[in-house]
Amino acid sequence: MEQPDNDLILRFNQGDFRAFTDIYDRYYLTIYRFVRKFIPEREEAEDIMADTFVKLWRLHANFEFEYNIKAFLYVTSRNACFDSIRHQKRQSEKQKEFSYLFGQQPVEDYLQEDVETAVLKSILQEIEKLPLSPKIVFKMAFFEGKSNDEIAAHLHINNQSVRNYKHQAVKLLRIALLNANMNF
Repeated sequence: MEQPDNDLILRFNQGDFRAFTDIYDRYYLTIYRFVRKFIPEREEAEDIMADTFVKLWRLHANFEFEYNIKAFLYVTSRNACFDSIRHQKRQSEKQKEFSYLFGQQPVEDYLQEDVETAVLKSILQEIEKLPLSPKIVFKMAFFEGKSNDEIAAHLHINNQSVRNYKHQAVKLLRIALLNANMNF
């Protein structure tokens, strides 16, 4: 077990940002390597790291010993990794369903084709009803296949805003389609 650095912990508990920076410098690389074992994408791993350290800072007054901080960083980053993996799995499943709606599966029945056309038309209409920023980001991501970095650079916004707009668009589309009795 590590020797507690009482002065560092005391300063951190009192909201000293320099103490936070010292803790960040001390643990960033170790936790980052831990996260990369679960999340191979650098960008996603960095997002998880940022969120983990933001949570640590928000709870700065709650830590008595340095080992509590270390444990918090490991548990929080691990949970974020698992959440990310679950989210990616759900996204993959939704993309398969979305691909099906776009007729990438062979359709033998004309009635089925008509239903798919009507559903696609409804989806496209709902996409057009989205607020401007989420609509633009959604189209760039899902229709043009652009990455978050490409979208952020093109729109002159940060990567987190891109993810927020994508999440907002998907959420609004899901609500609109559920209201139209199209459960996806």
